Amino acid sequence: MASRLQTSCRASWWTIGVCILAAALLPGLQAQTVLVNDTVSGFIGTDVVLHCSFTNPLPNVKITQVTWQKATNGTKQNVAIYNPAMGVSILSPYKERVTFRNPSFKDGTIQLSRLELEDEGVYICEFATFPTGNREGQLNLTVLAKPTNWMEGTKRPLIAKSGRTEKILVATCTSSNGKPPSTVTWDTKLKGEAEFQEIRNSNGTFTVISRYRLVPSREAHRQQLMCVVNYQLDRFTDSITLNVQYEPEVTIEGFDGNWFLNRKDVKLICKSDANPPAHTYEWKLPNGTLPGSVEIQNNTIYFRGPVSYSVAGTYVCEATNAIGTRSGLVEVNVTVSRNFTPPLDTKRGLLFPHLP
Repeated sequence: MASRLQTSCRASWWTIGVCILAAALLPGLQAQTVLVNDTVSGFIGTDVVLHCSFTNPLPNVKITQVTWQKATNGTKQNVAIYNPAMGVSILSPYKERVTFRNPSFKDGTIQLSRLELEDEGVYICEFATFPTGNREGQLNLTVLAKPTNWMEGTKRPLIAKSGRTEKILVATCTSSNGKPPSTVTWDTKLKGEAEFQEIRNSNGTFTVISRYRLVPSREAHRQQLMCVVNYQLDRFTDSITLNVQYEPEVTIEGFDGNWFLNRKDVKLICKSDANPPAHTYEWKLPNGTLPGSVEIQNNTIYFRGPVSYSVAGTYVCEATNAIGTRSGLVEVNVTVSRNFTPPLDTKRGLLFPHLP
């Protein structure tokens, strides 16, 4: 609690003499002080106490009335009055919401219940005294409003396409009807960008909206995007996991660089990383037809019987999903005898766009 004195002396060299003279001639001015809070704050719907007391009254000073007022547009609006002879009076629109805690010649503290946004402002506690006149103290009441926070992902499908540069809306984070305004940020490893909008509502509260945009990519699939809202000491978080659709990325496994004559039970497996998963696989040799000894089952091509030179060639696998078709290929070589030192990396095939 801090004090404010209506009549005070500033500590500057040119006023020192005046202050000394005033203190000598009017000792009551130094003895009479109205103590109030500097600032008070509370949330909508809660109760606050506005402290006000009158200290060191002189024996010959008579207090005739305690009045609370609100400063509005340069005028003073009466809120509550305590008169030792007339009792307590609460004025509209504060009836049923303002009460004196323990009204007396020294204490004018009131309680303001069920705070409303319109209650915010400067309040004046005034003690009317005789014969020294009125003494008052002022305080600032700030009304706070907790925001409503939420996050929502876009309903639009996220599709990664080659050469695409346009950033599209991925998610929106909103902090609505807060006072003061919230701070909205994003926590993610994604390489997108956020835009922010702060709206002052007609009732004095604020709505903060942040929109997160990015270029859909295969790397963004299954990445987490978290919205973080900080308000006063409160922290709100919500997150989504991105579902990015993309065409297949194809690799071919099975050729180990050691297919020799008469080797048995060899096969090539076409694997694809795709969202949604590939639904169709097609095997082909660009420069010929598939050997008659092969059997194709979905994404796997089986070579029945012993290996011969006829199975050598470039094998292409095309994988297709709802987004598109991509191809992978592997060059199969057949040797006369077993190679005991296979190449370092013959497992993964090469990646190519769709081959005609």
